[in-house]
Amino acid sequence: MKRLSYYIVILIFFAHSHSIIGIASEITLGGELKSSFTAFYTEEAGFSLLPETSLDLELFVPSWKDNEIKCAAHLFAGVTEGQTGYFWKKLYWKHKFKKLHLTIGRQPISWSFGSLLNPVDYELGALALEQEFSVKYQNALEAYCPLNWNTSISLVVSNPGDARDWKIGLRGRALINDFDITAHYILEHISPGAADDYRFGITAKGDVGSFGVYGSIGYYSTEKANSFLAGLDHSFFFPAGNQLYLQAEYLNIPRTILPNITGSVIFAPEEEPENNNNNITLLAGNATYRVDEFSSIGISVLYSYSSGQILFLPSYSNKLSTNCAAQIQGGIMTELLDKYEGSSLKVIFEKPDYLFLKIGLSYTF
Repeated sequence: MKRLSYYIVILIFFAHSHSIIGIASEITLGGELKSSFTAFYTEEAGFSLLPETSLDLELFVPSWKDNEIKCAAHLFAGVTEGQTGYFWKKLYWKHKFKKLHLTIGRQPISWSFGSLLNPVDYELGALALEQEFSVKYQNALEAYCPLNWNTSISLVVSNPGDARDWKIGLRGRALINDFDITAHYILEHISPGAADDYRFGITAKGDVGSFGVYGSIGYYSTEKANSFLAGLDHSFFFPAGNQLYLQAEYLNIPRTILPNITGSVIFAPEEEPENNNNNITLLAGNATYRVDEFSSIGISVLYSYSSGQILFLPSYSNKLSTNCAAQIQGGIMTELLDKYEGSSLKVIFEKPDYLFLKIGLSYTF
């Protein structure tokens, strides 16, 4: 399906070449160049340094006659290891029929609803802790049918890996009592001879007073287990124009999907649970303070109650000019040990298992 989707987009491109030639003068190229330097520390390997450079390129083709063509690629290079590569973010054709929007080719697919972690996404781990991962981009066909201004149905058929693999997702969305409600079913075929994997998911998002509230429930056939997420967020606005944004979540999920939904930044404990409960409990939070129009500082925290692991991810960004920005990100993972002495509880930070500091510059054009 991967090659087929590329061929279809190219075929459509040539089929409409006479129209595209007419708007060729309006086609522009844009993108973003990023360069970063990361210092790592792990308990096993010690310290290491990793310079990286990446380039996002996108060809902006004006829409014509209800048609859209999107073309975007991500190129990357690791200076230390000498590794280079690329992948397509977008290479698709979209046509808007009267009651149907059809998209064919390489495209971003994520059923996010504003949470820090998403255990019911189309592809688990597409977005995690405000970071985007390559699994978000799929070779797929999407049929989107808007029933009215607040209700829709969409069908996605994708090829997540090998040519023999396939995945189907059906999703409905509606606004009920001012809450954005979605329900979906996903069927996945990974290897010949193996039983197909299927998942159900329901999400809800809305406002209660000045707080935003959201949640999800899911079922996973392979694990024969459920997931549950509940979260809330709130923004404080100050007279000077500053803003403080707070977000917190509680999750109870199957242990096997933990690396997927966190972008492999945290793993489930290796030992089997004593009570045969394959679910684990997580707490996630984020605080972001917008200092001014150009800079912000924030921190994300992820705590696994089941393993005692806790991850801190502080960050700072500053827009140096119209096109140039600087980012500083850090990370520290450690464990919390609870020790009782009499009636007192002492929370002790272990020696960090993982540390990193990343300094980067980006230039958009």
